[in-house]
Amino acid sequence: MELNQWIETIGDAEPPGRVSLARLRLVASLLGENPRTVAAWYRKERMPRLTSCMNIILLSEGAVDWNGIFAPFARKLLKAGG
Repeated sequence: MELNQWIETIGDAEPPGRVSLARLRLVASLLGENPRTVAAWYRKERMPRLTSCMNIILLSEGAVDWNGIFAPFARKLLKAGG
């Protein structure tokens, strides 16, 4: 599962591809992060740090793995360069 998909599964149901501030706050709280940081990940503006990645993998019980975190960023970079 990709990081954004996992973020979208936390909390109340919302339309796919959209995430509320309440959900960002909930995910941030679970991970010990700032909601703005989680929002930046969701928008693929910043990649999570190594320790954050490990927390995501642990908290998601492996539903999100390294590929689920970094593959979306790689696709964005390849799309921007191509």
